[in-house]
Amino acid sequence: MNSKRDSHKTLGRILDAATQPLVAILISLLLGAVVILIIGKNPVAAYGEMIRGAFGKRVYLMNTLKRATPIIMGGLAVCIAWRSGYEAMGGEGQMILGAMAAALAAYYLPLPGALRILAALLAAAVVGALYSMLSGWLYEKFDVTFVISTLMLNYIANYFAAYLCNYPLRDPEANVYQMQNAQTGKIPSFATLPPIIKGWVHWGFVLALLAVFITWFLFSRTTFGYKSRMGGLNARFALYGGISPRRMLYLVMILSGLMAGLGGAFEALGSKGRYVDQMIFSTGYAWSGMVAALLAGMNPVGTAVASILLAGLAVGGSTMMLNMSIPLEVCNIIEGIITLLMSVKLVRIAASNRKARKAAKGGEAA
Repeated sequence: MNSKRDSHKTLGRILDAATQPLVAILISLLLGAVVILIIGKNPVAAYGEMIRGAFGKRVYLMNTLKRATPIIMGGLAVCIAWRSGYEAMGGEGQMILGAMAAALAAYYLPLPGALRILAALLAAAVVGALYSMLSGWLYEKFDVTFVISTLMLNYIANYFAAYLCNYPLRDPEANVYQMQNAQTGKIPSFATLPPIIKGWVHWGFVLALLAVFITWFLFSRTTFGYKSRMGGLNARFALYGGISPRRMLYLVMILSGLMAGLGGAFEALGSKGRYVDQMIFSTGYAWSGMVAALLAGMNPVGTAVASILLAGLAVGGSTMMLNMSIPLEVCNIIEGIITLLMSVKLVRIAASNRKARKAAKGGEAA
């Protein structure tokens, strides 16, 4: 009887978790269809063209998976931080600095190909982790809210990278008369992430899937998830249980920043072959990663699936624009509506975390 009741509760939780994302996607598609009708096009044909452009041919699918790679890593950064009770939104800045660090290491280090790639990935991971730790330090020392500190640090990272890219590290061979963003020197081909097979997605996608498995394993098959959440939401209880809240704070920030930094590296080494000004900021990879994590309920595997779907929305939208003369902004509207609707869930999670921390502090004061 108890097992039957537990199974019903589990099913209820699953349905409850899945309802909001499905409703958000449905509403966004319906409103997108309205916009397409206003333009004078057939929504069914448009969405069919979008799906075909995202997954219909191998070349389209490879483009979708390539775009999904940094989104997956940005989503994992969100999963690690938010599941641990820290409302960090600094994945964008960490991804930007990770991409810059990887591009510079791959361009300047006098190492053979494989070692240079490893060094570039390591540089991106370290820089992303250190930048993430900065927000953890601000939280620990000055009680600066994660949302505020991480959002501000995103802008600092973007403008710092823009300065480096436009002035001291600008590629002298780039045509300054072309309408293009500033960029660093082109990475030698032997120091970039090669495709798995010719014509297929680069190895960064495989590494992103490996990161998904590692994150899932940490939270599902080890005590890390429990310890990190106790450290983030109830420091007093964590201390009684032999868990160091300070240690868990920095460990979570390191892992989250590491994922975001590597996401930037995969884009620089696998897709662009250099750092291009605004390559992370303008594409919204980190924000798409956050939406993917929210759609998946902070589940790493679900985040990967949602990331591929969001990447398909962008890639398929380009095909829809070319073949049906439908503005790409329609896809931006659809993703924007999903983001808007899922932000309600974001607020609920943040409010729940603050309530838990407040209750813990109240118990400590008592």
